[in-house]
Amino acid sequence: MAKAAIKVKKKKVKITTRDLKHDAFRDRYEQFAAWAKHHRPQILRTAAGIGALLVLVLGTILFTAYRRESAEKALAEAYEIFTAEVTSTPSDLTRRTYTSEEQKYREALDAFTRLAQNHSSYRELAQYYAALCKLHLRQSEGKRDLEQLAEGKGQTARLARLALAEHLLATDDPAGAEKHYRRLLEDPGELPEAALKLGLARALELQGKKAEAIDLYVKIATEYRTQDAGRTARERLAALDPLALERVPQEETASS
Repeated sequence: MAKAAIKVKKKKVKITTRDLKHDAFRDRYEQFAAWAKHHRPQILRTAAGIGALLVLVLGTILFTAYRRESAEKALAEAYEIFTAEVTSTPSDLTRRTYTSEEQKYREALDAFTRLAQNHSSYRELAQYYAALCKLHLRQSEGKRDLEQLAEGKGQTARLARLALAEHLLATDDPAGAEKHYRRLLEDPGELPEAALKLGLARALELQGKKAEAIDLYVKIATEYRTQDAGRTARERLAALDPLALERVPQEETASS
């Protein structure tokens, strides 16, 4: 059976000028513009929220920087008062001086108290210096504040223990000083161990623990023989027991 011939008539596709000018990107832009016009109130609210957030973040950054600068300035000023020279005839008129210890430490105490109240980042350090000021003004209060700080952790607590140890040595309480020096030597942090060992040896010496003090001075003189601590230890040995100096290695022995 013969197959019937099928004729297919091809349909012509007519391309208009509009089709030639068609741009997919432009279509998407027009669609977005229409969407944006429809959702304009929501977009404005979102933009306002983002703008407010940026303002808040920027404001926080600027405020933090200002607070840091303000705190550092307050600390520098308080420390300048604390370390100012007490003299009635200042040699340098551009530097801060005081005519009495009491006036100096009262102003320093006020400055460090304000620093502790207004700048939490420096609170502990300010409280430490305030306590040192009180040792010169109201000794019992200064000692109490240092004892509270000494129970904390970190470098400020160590500084408070050292200040207490030195204060107790100066006020005829070497046993109390020994306690703080031993605690510091267990955890000296950044404090120089040589100075702590010398303090402990001095506390032992003042308690009449001569043998312990001599043994410690010998160790200090040996370990720090080329430093000031070593020289100080040798001086104390010469005063306490000159024969103990023979236990300190000579330079040739130490270097061999």
